[in-house]
Amino acid sequence: MASRVKGVENRPHVVGSGTNAVILVLPDVYDGLGTALGVTKLTGDPPAGVPSTTVGRAIAEGLVRKIKVSFIQNLKRKTATLIVATEKSTQARATLTGQSYRSNLIKTAYYPTHITLG
Repeated sequence: MASRVKGVENRPHVVGSGTNAVILVLPDVYDGLGTALGVTKLTGDPPAGVPSTTVGRAIAEGLVRKIKVSFIQNLKRKTATLIVATEKSTQARATLTGQSYRSNLIKTAYYPTHITLG
């Protein structure tokens, strides 16, 4: 899930911009990736008029999306789920490839989808 990473503290982040901005409590792993995803760490007081919500509610309202990144750590391919602002989601896949996630090179980025049969 996007809200827990082992060994990393959760901190408030501002996701999005303008009227689509929300405050979410996310893991502190968005240091080098924040500009590509539209996520900035909240330092100081929260901006006026920006509501605080949960990740699930922000996804349901269409303000954010989940994106998965694949990287190699200790000779094993691993994935991580990140949050991206909706206005940044069109270019996020291409921007994330080749960047660093927790000192590991990101190989691919994709939007998770599932199909319900029956």
